[in-house]
Amino acid sequence: MEEVILSTPCGEVKGVKGKDGEFFQGIRYGTAKRFQLPEPVTHWDGVYDATKQELNCFQYDTFRTEAKDANNFYYEEFRKGKTFLYEENALTLNLVKPVEGENCPVLIFIHGGGHETGTVGELPHGDTMEYAKRGIVFVSVGYRLNVFSLYRSANYGLHDQLTAIRWVHDNIKAFGGDPERITIMGQSAGAMCVTDLLYTQALKGIVKGAVMLSGAGMIPKIVRPYTGEESKSFWDEVRERAGAKDEESFRSLPAADIWEAWYQVSREHNDMHYLQPGIDGTIIPKLPQEIRRDGTDLDIPLMMGVTSQDFMPYLIFELAYGWAKRNARENRQPVYGFFFDRQLPGNRYKAFHAADLWYFFGNMDRCWRPFEKTDYELSAQMIDYTAEFVKKQDPNREGLPRWEPVSRKQKGFRKFDGFSQGYASPFECRKKLLHTFLRDKGPM
Repeated sequence: MEEVILSTPCGEVKGVKGKDGEFFQGIRYGTAKRFQLPEPVTHWDGVYDATKQELNCFQYDTFRTEAKDANNFYYEEFRKGKTFLYEENALTLNLVKPVEGENCPVLIFIHGGGHETGTVGELPHGDTMEYAKRGIVFVSVGYRLNVFSLYRSANYGLHDQLTAIRWVHDNIKAFGGDPERITIMGQSAGAMCVTDLLYTQALKGIVKGAVMLSGAGMIPKIVRPYTGEESKSFWDEVRERAGAKDEESFRSLPAADIWEAWYQVSREHNDMHYLQPGIDGTIIPKLPQEIRRDGTDLDIPLMMGVTSQDFMPYLIFELAYGWAKRNARENRQPVYGFFFDRQLPGNRYKAFHAADLWYFFGNMDRCWRPFEKTDYELSAQMIDYTAEFVKKQDPNREGLPRWEPVSRKQKGFRKFDGFSQGYASPFECRKKLLHTFLRDKGPM
């Protein structure tokens, strides 16, 4: 592949040019000290080499030699055969642009991983060319994770994402992108992060639409985020477990000691409150239920959905469907709901949590599964819908089956199974998801 050099507001950057797109890997968009807010990168000296392996933020794999056995299914599915480099504050992004074109719409992806793991460059999304082929600039964003993100409910990871989105807005024109046409997309914890970023008006005028896969919706009261004060006793316990006498000494410990203490205490508590962003007064200004009641969240067009063997399937569907119903009832922006129900070939798991990533990003040749013609056709259709949504906040165009948003009359979610061209009703979704919960669970 030939090298290509672009001039950006930060300086020159070198990537590689292929037939379908130009790829820039591991661009640092921000810097951050431990347990401090990020600072955007505004300048670099010389030519930034974006042809090298990207960096990913510290996570389980960084500290435990048995990491491949910790979550074997997802390692085999999304990471096997790749190498990953880790750093505490690896605020980097990958970017794929069309070979030609200016003022292209932009899609920014935030990976999942339970706020604990996940990487910029995993197999489905890391270097996908599918959106570049459709005239879209695609960006995959890395951010701080686990204790380095969640410490004392300060939401450092969310602030990283906000910094990355703003960096893209300020620099994307140099990559052929239109800063006025940015859509954000997330899966699982990444979709939850997108939800969190919409709790304020911080992205008003920057982001035009959002796509959320298996993680959209207001968190229910039973697992509502904690404030820093409410989580104080937990974090004091983490500090004590690490053997630090005070806050200053804890902050200066080796990263492995901080992570290990957090990991042990969080598993002993087995409490989701400590494994998600908290109420920080800025990005999440108050209880999500109050934000929903007041209608102060950012109102933009949305695509959202679930898989039929999803993690906590019934809850995830109700959160997404509740958002869609609310928008329809209150005449807010449209919500295009989907229900992914394709049985993936290769093992007994069907539409497991994150199965739709292969279809939304199209890197199926990287997967061990014996995908069939139907899978490739379904993937092309799902990418086409997403591309249209990124271009004009409406997934429809000539040649695609019509996809109506949820409304008072049309209550269904668009069905993606490789066969149907219609909708799954709320009753059909609930019936299948209840069966999933009781008998037909995915790998989680």
